[in-house]
This record gives sequence, structure tokens and C-alpha cells, in this order.
Amino acid sequence: MTKFLSILFLLASIFAVAHDGDESALRFNVKGRLLFEGTTEPVIAAMIGFEKDGHFNYEFTDEFGQFGLIDLPLGKIQLQVTYLICEESYEIEIVAENQEDFTLFMKECSIILDPVPIIGDRQIVQKKQTGTGTVLSVERLEMSNPMGTQEALEMTPGVNGFSDDGAGNSRQSIGIRGLNPRRSSRVLIMEDGIPIQPALYIYPNMYYNPPIERISSVEVVKGSGAILHGPQTMGGVINYVTRRPRSESGGLVQVTGGNNAYLSNYVEIGGFGNKNISPEFQMLYKKGDGFRDNNSFEQLNGTFKLNYHFDDKTTWYFKFNVNQETSNATYTGLTEYTFENSPYFNPKENDQFNVFRTSVDAIRNRQINKNIHDVTKVYLNYFTRDWWRENDVFVTTEDFLDGDNHQTAVPWYTNGDLMRVGNGRDNFGILRTFYVGGVEKAYHIKHGKKAIKGNLTVGGRFHIERFEDHKKQGFAVDDREGKYFVIKGIDDEWDTWNEWTGETDSIAILGQAHNYETIALSFFMQDELKWRKWIFTPGIRAELFEQRRLDLLRGASHQDNALGVLLPGFGVNYQIGNTNLFGGVHRGFTPPSSGALKVLNFGSTVGLDLEAEQSWNVELGYRGFKKALRWEVAVFNLDIENMVAAGRGTAFKNLGRVNSKGVELGAVLESSLFEHKIGKCLPSGRISYTFLNTEVIDGIIASSQTTGDISIAGNELPYAPRHTFVIGLDKKIKDFLKVGVELKSVSSVFTDFENVSQLENRGDQGKVPSYHLINLNLMYDVSNQWRIHLSVKNLLNEVYIGSRLHSNPGQPEANLSSGIMPGASRQINIGIKYKFGK
Repeated sequence: MTKFLSILFLLASIFAVAHDGDESALRFNVKGRLLFEGTTEPVIAAMIGFEKDGHFNYEFTDEFGQFGLIDLPLGKIQLQVTYLICEESYEIEIVAENQEDFTLFMKECSIILDPVPIIGDRQIVQKKQTGTGTVLSVERLEMSNPMGTQEALEMTPGVNGFSDDGAGNSRQSIGIRGLNPRRSSRVLIMEDGIPIQPALYIYPNMYYNPPIERISSVEVVKGSGAILHGPQTMGGVINYVTRRPRSESGGLVQVTGGNNAYLSNYVEIGGFGNKNISPEFQMLYKKGDGFRDNNSFEQLNGTFKLNYHFDDKTTWYFKFNVNQETSNATYTGLTEYTFENSPYFNPKENDQFNVFRTSVDAIRNRQINKNIHDVTKVYLNYFTRDWWRENDVFVTTEDFLDGDNHQTAVPWYTNGDLMRVGNGRDNFGILRTFYVGGVEKAYHIKHGKKAIKGNLTVGGRFHIERFEDHKKQGFAVDDREGKYFVIKGIDDEWDTWNEWTGETDSIAILGQAHNYETIALSFFMQDELKWRKWIFTPGIRAELFEQRRLDLLRGASHQDNALGVLLPGFGVNYQIGNTNLFGGVHRGFTPPSSGALKVLNFGSTVGLDLEAEQSWNVELGYRGFKKALRWEVAVFNLDIENMVAAGRGTAFKNLGRVNSKGVELGAVLESSLFEHKIGKCLPSGRISYTFLNTEVIDGIIASSQTTGDISIAGNELPYAPRHTFVIGLDKKIKDFLKVGVELKSVSSVFTDFENVSQLENRGDQGKVPSYHLINLNLMYDVSNQWRIHLSVKNLLNEVYIGSRLHSNPGQPEANLSSGIMPGASRQINIGIKYKFGK
């Protein structure tokens, strides 16, 4: 399979070079750039129309505002530029002896037609935000060259991420402003403005993330604007913006390889349609051995995109994606002994994680008149996630080193050095399938008079999801079939189960078969009112949904629950020259996701009677845009009601109140924009800093250390680091070489609500100590078409604890706990990127 895919990418590369040669030999190109008037900001996706040979032709600007005019005659040419609802005419002159690049400037338009970015990367739009928001641009992602989306997100203020198992980065664990990062379940995650979590209401835990290779930019919204998107409005919204289909024939080939057998092959070909239809194909093959033993992964991701200009007022954007991934992922964490002596140890060669996802998205933009346009989104996706894991036991180090790694299991309370290994006998399969679909309609209405002008967004969404959560017992370490139950006298496995457990009933239920369904209606409205230097954004969101659960193995028992909630929000922005004061308040909301609770083994009695987590989120900030410096600083406070917390894993309950407050700072310095030579000699820099202070105000849980219930008032939230600091310095040497260094520092965190500090020999209790990483990047532009990139992650090869993310102090048994997940070791990658076409 690997050889076949490598040959496929090689043929694509050969085709690309040949294709480029055929086109460029006969074309006479003039390049230009379109910027917003009075700024250095590019106008993206503007249409440049011109008359040639009696026909009207047009091109589109790219993410840098650049465009190319092809095979033009000499003399003066009239250009018609269309962006959103604005049109301007320009006259340029083509002179054969002097074909220098030229720059056009366009006045600002207030209505944004493209629904894909929820912020956009234009400063003039970011200045108007009434809440905190971060955009990781194309240039930032290209320079940092992250291996996955989590690595990219950890560059942004307010985001706390902790390591999971594996380098593929599909199982992302991201939290915002102190909320628990496990599987990113308290964050709304979208791709091109469409939710991509497995089941947004029932089971939002992230087991799929789009590969970073096809991401154009990343947006993080934490302010009151989150109520437009919902329902996970407590922490914030993450939106991955993918590349739109190119309008001109061309593409790129990108190959990256490194140690740990890492390989990423990416091909993009498009622009071979006509003036109304722009299709594009993207294909990724990615593999590696991971950072631990028995930790390999293989991923194949293919995307077909199509831009269709239906008429002058309507455009359609279609996207079809297929993703297949297989990895040797495991929950088996390290004990204290194995982390100290063999930090990348993993004995589970038979554990396997299989993912398949396919999705279809359609987005229609329609300009009804000069003041109103509407956006319609339709999405469907199917997702399966089968995870087979061998059951674990504890053994003493003496027995393991003597070659007896599972036959002599010892209890979890055994003193001395322990190791967590597979039992060599059986496994279990967690088999999950998701069906999700929805339709969203939104109207964007420009209204008001000269004194007060407004942009009103109003709309709704109908969303359905079905989640089939099944578990089977396997009778060998590599079993991939398993049993839901066994019957005496019929199934041979009953005798084996009887021997293992002493089961005497004639029917033994070994697994589970739960089906969940949700139907949800959402309505949202937010207005952007401008008065002099003020901008006000009042808004509200309504969520109405019903959850149902059916237990197919235990009498087809049924539970259901319905909930309705109103989520108001209000933001304000005041302009002071090139700076802005902003602030806002909104109601945060996390649905009572019974599916997420039940399937995590947090108790067999958990039903649909938990209260939804809700919060009041308040923030106040200051933002500035100078020529070479941009910054944003904000203070925030989350007052959370009914946060769900567990003690021993069998007493899941709503806490009383939890508070998370802190400070965020993000700043970017672009030395190339300095007017003086001394400033231009300095490196460019960026800083991301987050200070967190979290506290449980009121809460009682079952203790894992003593008998009975205890108050955890005054304790910190788990995985909420007090300080998170990222600083990066980049220096451009001439026009072709750029060198960068990045330092990341994360302070220590508790890993449970009880704030257990002492270390145990099992590895499932205690803090995650602070750690500090250094990354290096080098980017060399050989030509306009060829680029070489070198990146070194964890330069000093620091060995650190990434998380104890799957452990619960109340579940110390080897097959229920997890232990230490090590952080990523040093990774050196070298990549080559080739762009072809126009």
C-alpha cells in the first residue's frame, strides 16, 4: 500500500511539472496585487474582470491579494474589480519593455459574503470585534510547520492543550480558559463554519481532526460572538478554514519526512474548470511510527471541492471528504517506574484504533439586494470509530525483567515498582458509529441611517444525530469480532468466561449496545450597531433539543429528556485611533451529554437527569494595530454553574459553582514594516501568554483517598495551568531564507478535582510537572515555485509528562486507569514544496 501511494504521488508530481511547462511556455503574464485603501492588507477572493478578444474574462485574488493577468495585449486595459457588493474600475497600461508588478487599492466593503471564515484575516474586520479572537494566518502556519492541529492551536492565548497518545493528532485534547481539555469536549470545533465533532450534542469528544496539511488558517473565538455558532459556547469556538478552489489551473505537491518514520505526502490540483465552475482535488497520505513503541499510524485523506458561480448574485461551494486512519493507539499509560526508566515504553502491539469518516458540505451565498444576503449550509457526515484494546494488569518489575510480563499479575495496591502491561489473554472493542446531518440558514441584513448603521445576522439551524455506542468482549489479544453476550451450552466462549470469572448464569452479558438520538433546533440573532466610534453587538441564541437513549441488551430500556435554553450576549467596542477598547458578556452552555458521560465508564447509573453546564462569561480587553505591532490583551471571568465532576468514577454529579478567571496576551511584531533600517534589522516576534486562576466555589464528590464524600471547595480545576507562555522569533535573511525559534513553557497542573499531589507507583495520580520546549524552523525559497522547510520539534529532546489524561484516582485497577502519557520526543522533519501553474 505504501509503495503504491508513493508511486501515485510521484506520478502526480511528474504530471504537475509537465503541466506547468506546457502552460507557461506560451503565456505572457502580468502580476498585480489588490490591497485595501490606506492599509497593507490584501483583498482576498476579489474578482478581477477584463475584456479580451471580445470576451469578458476574470481571475480571483489569492490569500495574499495577488492575481495574474494572462496573455494581454499592449496598451491601456480597463479592469473591473468586484469584492462583496462593491465594484471599482481601474485603468492599467501594459508595456512590453516594463512588466513590473503593480498594486491596486480598493475601498472597504462592510458586508462579508463568504461564510467560511468567522473572523477573517483582515485587520479592518478584526478591529471591529467586540470580543477576543485569534487568527493563525497562512504565513504563521507555514513557518511553524505544525504536524497537527493541536500543535497549531497551542500557539493561541487562552488555549491549554495536553498530549494524547500518538503523533497523528486526530485525538485532540484542547481546553479554553481553564476548561477540561479531555477530547476537546467543551469547545465547539468547526471546519469552514460547519461543526465537525462526532455528535455535537450527544458526544462532542474529538476523535477526528482535519489534517493540518489542508488547513489555510485557524480561528479561535472566545467572546460573545460565540453565541452565533453554539451550542458549546462556554469555552469558545475553533474554526479551521480550508483552502478554497483556485480559479486558475495549477496546484502544489508537498512531501515531508523525518525521524520516527514520519512521512506526509500532499497533492493539490485545481483550476481546470471554466469561468463558472472551479473544481479542485486534494489528497494526503500520512504515516509514522509515533513517539512510543508500538505507536505507528497511517492516514489517507481525500477531498474534492467545487466553487460554482451560479449567477451574478449566487455562488455555491461544495466539499466532499473521505478520511481513513489506522493506528496502534492505546490507553496504556506508564507507571512512575517505566516513565523514569523507559519513557516511551508501550507493550501493547495488538491495540488498534480504526477511523473512517466521510462528509458532504454545501454552502450557498446569495445576494438578495444591496443590503441583504443569505447563507445556507447543508451538511452530512458518517463516522465510525472502532478501538480494540487488550486488557491491562500490573506486574512487578522483577517479573517483567525476568521475561514474565503478564502471567503473574499483582493487585494495584502492591508496594514497590510496578509496570502496566497487557494481560496476554483477552481484549475488548469500543465500537462507535455516528450519523449527523443539519441545515442552517442565516440572513445578513445591512440597515440603519447615517447616525447609526447596523449589520443584523438572524437565522436558525435544524440538526439531527444518531450515536451507536457498542462494546464487545474479545477472547484473544488480537480479537476483532468479540461477543455482546455468551449463552451456556451454545457459545464455546461461555466456558472460558466461566473459568475466568466464575459466572454461573446461563446467559452472561459481556458488552453493551446503547443507541442515542438527538433532534435539535437553534435560533440565533446578533446585530452589529455602529454609532460614531462605538460598536454594539446585542444578540441571543435559543437551543431546543431532545435526547433519547435505548439500551438494547438490558430489556430495551429507554430514557429521554428535552431541554430548552436562552443564551444572551452583548459586546461593545470603542475605537481610539489605532486601538480599541472592547468587552462583552454572554451566557455559556454545554449540553448535558449523557453519551459522553456514559461511555467513559463514569458510572452505570448515569442517566439523562444531569443539569446542563452553564456559565456567565465576562471579558474586557484592549487591542491595537500599529504599522509594525499588533496586540490584544484581555481579562476574563467564567462563573460556571453545574460543572460535572466525578470522584471515584461511579458518583458523577453536578458541582455547585466553579470559577475560572485570568489574563490573556497576544502580540505580533513585524520588523519588515519598520520605516527605519535599524528596525528592519530586528527579528519579527510573537508572544502568547495566559494566566489562569481557577477555583471550585462549591462542590462535594466521593473521595479517592478516604472513605465517604468530601468538599473540594477551594481546589483548582484539573489541567488548568497557572501560566502558559509561547514566544517566537523569526528573521528573514534577504528574500529567500527565513529562520525561526520558538519557546513554549507550561506550568504544573493538577489532574483531578481532588487535587491529589502525591505520586503513586501506578502513575495515575499526581500533578503533571511544568515543562519547557524549544522548536526551530528554517524556510528556504529556492525559487517562486520551490520551497524547502526544516523543522526541529523539542530541540533539546526533553522528556516530560504530557498528561495523565485518561486516569481517574478513584479507578486504580490496571484495566480502568491509564497512567502517564509521555510528551512528544524530538522530531526532525524536512519538507519540499512545489507550486505549479498560474
